[in-house]
Amino acid sequence: MSVAGVLPSQISAATAAPLVLAYTDGQVPVAYTNLQAFYAQLGAVGLGSTWSLLADGSLSDVGMSSTTQKIIKFAKKKALPLYPTVSDYSDALGEFDPAVSRGILASAATREASLSAMLQLAVGQGFAGIDLDWEAVEEGNATAFSSFVADLAARLHAQGLKLILSVPPKFDDTSSPWLAGYDYAALGVSVDWLQVMTYDEVGPGWCTTGFNHGKWPGPESGLDWQQAVLGYTLARVPAAKVLSGLPAYGYDYSTGKVVYWSKYGKTIAAHAGAVMVRDSASATPSASWGTVTPQRDGKPWSKATRQPVLWFDDAQSLAVKTALVRSLGLGGTSVWAMGYEDAAFWDAVTAGLKP
Repeated sequence: MSVAGVLPSQISAATAAPLVLAYTDGQVPVAYTNLQAFYAQLGAVGLGSTWSLLADGSLSDVGMSSTTQKIIKFAKKKALPLYPTVSDYSDALGEFDPAVSRGILASAATREASLSAMLQLAVGQGFAGIDLDWEAVEEGNATAFSSFVADLAARLHAQGLKLILSVPPKFDDTSSPWLAGYDYAALGVSVDWLQVMTYDEVGPGWCTTGFNHGKWPGPESGLDWQQAVLGYTLARVPAAKVLSGLPAYGYDYSTGKVVYWSKYGKTIAAHAGAVMVRDSASATPSASWGTVTPQRDGKPWSKATRQPVLWFDDAQSLAVKTALVRSLGLGGTSVWAMGYEDAAFWDAVTAGLKP
């Protein structure tokens, strides 16, 4: 496969096996169960849904759970590198909060407080580094954010540790002004891996502006959209530093809710006469049943009835998307999240990563 706009010289063949980074959702107990079952498939573990920064630069572990504690103990026993995800998510808001990066980047004191807290977390708990996941950086803070990332990387590297930077996906510089805070080229200079979150292309309450004419409902992570995002990324960041994201979930537009990979079959089987089709551009399957009113958070999202109802991945679509890692010479892939998937998911990833 090829990606438009990327020169052959910008795609380097991976000489080592691609990194498989799997995030564990600390709020989902089966994440620990699945880690025990599938750890041999992984090259590193991300500790999601546990740590977040506050606008004053302090670090919160309000999301710490017994599941995360078990995951840490098990991964260390198996010598799997661990990366705590440190986000700008606000439990009070129930979403990623731009006030976090705004506050931290506003002064030398808050910058220093947050940098020191993350370094202490990584060193003090014997982690392999940090996964920084700020998803609400404002346009005016792009330069300051790049400088902050460079400082964090330098401090981690001085301790022999690594930095993964998770970034929202973008495929150009104009369609999504809310993503202008992420200068991929500048950020890519400092990090060890740029984890591009190539999921949530379309969801119950959003669609990716400017791509595919705002098709909604639509694929959670289409092949065509992933190629566009990765084409943009590889024009700015060395391929060996790039991790492409894979979702282990889809969306049911009749309820507005997430459906885990492990529940797709049960969800479809619950609706007699469900019809499945595969969209050629996105290489993604969908299922339709009856007439529905799309919902979000239990409330009608639209009065118009729309189909298909469920957009998801199967082994075929997942393997095709995973194959981009090899064909583009990427550093590897990332998965959100353990606890949502099953053995068939990992079989598809393995198939897609074969040379």
